[in-house]
Order: sequence, then C-alpha cells, then structure tokens
Amino acid sequence: MKTWVLYYSKGGNTKKIAEAIADELEEVLKSEQIPPAYPPENVSLLFIGTGEYAGKPDSKMVEFIRTLNTNRVKNAAVFGTSGGGTAEGKAIATVKSMLREKGINVVEEAFSCKGKNFIFFNRNRPDENDVKCAREYARKVYNSLKV
Repeated sequence: MKTWVLYYSKGGNTKKIAEAIADELEEVLKSEQIPPAYPPENVSLLFIGTGEYAGKPDSKMVEFIRTLNTNRVKNAAVFGTSGGGTAEGKAIATVKSMLREKGINVVEEAFSCKGKNFIFFNRNRPDENDVKCAREYARKVYNSLKV
C-alpha cells in the first residue's frame, strides 16, 4: 500500500515522530516537510503531522491542506506533538476536520505526544517511549487499512 508521511515541524519534535512512522512502514514514498500541494502520485494512506502552536496547527500545514489534491489521497491518519497543554489537542482535531471536509477518509485514532517546549518544559520529549508508541500506531493504522 503506497504511503506518504508528511509533516510540518518548527523545532524538530514532529519530525522525529514522522521519521519513526516512515521507518516502520513499507512502500513509503517520502517522509518530508510540506512540499507542493499534491502527493507525487496516488497514495492509499497519508500520515500527516503537525505541531500545536497556541492550540492550532501551523499556518503552513493549514494552507497545505486547503490546496491538497484530494483525488490522490484515499485515507489519512493524523499525528502531532505539543509542547504544552494536552498531548492530543486542538491542532490535531482541526487537521482531522479539515481533511474530512475535503472528503478524505480520516482514521479516527490519532497519535500525539509531548514535545520539548523551549529549554525548560518536556526537555527530553519525544523520548524513546514516544517513538516506540508512534511506530506501533503506524503499524496498527497501516495494517487496519491494508487490503
């Protein structure tokens, strides 16, 4: 099943989780920061990740979703990191809602974990356990959609 892992990461937290997800899966086209507004080819599963910034996904991620060529994406799974507040916050809910509005089938379960915030908060996050859980999430979602 062709899979694409896409993320936006300012501080590297979401990138670390994206790389763990991509490493776990077969047939991953790319794991990359937000590229042009379309997948390079049709994908069965798009893992899409963002950090949470003041309760919102990054504006670059929002713009990407607005211009996403949905004819090339069958399913999406959302993941993210947050330096404060709850691990699964409003940013993930916003991304899921935007994808659904575009008619993409979005996996209900999302993955989220804490990320370091400045130098004082969540200093060692995402940690080894977060990476392990991200890999497990990726495998679970991938296997649930694999035909």
